Formats: sequence, structure tokens, C-alpha cells
Amino acid sequence: MKIESTKTPQIQINNHSSRKQCSKIVQALERAGSAGMSTIELREEIDILHPAGRVQELRESGYRIDTIWTVTTNAQGHNHRCARYVLYGKRGLATCD
Repeated sequence: MKIESTKTPQIQINNHSSRKQCSKIVQALERAGSAGMSTIELREEIDILHPAGRVQELRESGYRIDTIWTVTTNAQGHNHRCARYVLYGKRGLATCD
């Protein structure tokens, strides 16, 4: 009986470090301006799996981000009550560390 080897295909893994995710959120919120971005938009459009956690880290590092509760429709057409984040700048030397 011959057993064929099954190699796992090489999968390209993007940089999903917390620092990189925070940087992506800051850039996205800067582009969005006063419209901000919802949790669902951050997940689906810029691939942030836990936006609330990253937003909290940004706040702790000095970014001024407001939360507006809203109802947003996801890609599957379901409505969800979720946060919409609006960036109002940063205090002092805010970083994405």
C-alpha cells in the first residue's frame, strides 16, 4: 500500500499585527472624515477582525476617537447595531504601538 504525501499548500499570510491593524484603522478613519466607519465596514473593507479592541488601543495611545451607535447592514444583508468610529485627531505624541 502506497501512501501519498499530502503537503499543505503555501498560504500567503498578510501582516495582521496589532500595530499594523491600528495603522490601517487610523488611515481609514482619516479618509472617512466625519462620516467615520462602522465595525462592519472595518471588518469587511480593511480586514480588521476585532475593530473595538484596536480602537481601544488607539484611544489608550492618545487618539481621539468617538463612538456613535448605529444600525449597519453587512454583506449578507443583515442589519446589526454596531459602533461607528470617528477620528478627531490625537493628543500629544499618539502612536500605533
